[in-house]
Amino acid sequence: MDDQGLATERTALAWQRTALATTAGSAVMARLTYDRLGLPALVFLGLALVLSGWLFVESRVRYRQRTGAGARVRGGIAPLVLCASVALLFLVEMAALGAQVVR
Repeated sequence: MDDQGLATERTALAWQRTALATTAGSAVMARLTYDRLGLPALVFLGLALVLSGWLFVESRVRYRQRTGAGARVRGGIAPLVLCASVALLFLVEMAALGAQVVR
């Protein structure tokens, strides 16, 4: 096994922290925006929560593959999922702010 230092582990931990932060953000936003937007907010934030969970699992799988013998390079799916999750959080927050201004 190649010893590449701790760069692979640091990268995996960074992805996991990002996924956990997005999960926590989704949960907090669901709590704060439910009274203004109702069920649609929960649907979009639930989707962001699922995407964040997938991102966490993906980071674990990547780490195991990169530290094993048969490491394969993956495409840009994880960054795309992260962007989609953050975009969903943004859209729900903008809708909540818009609903607050209308009232």
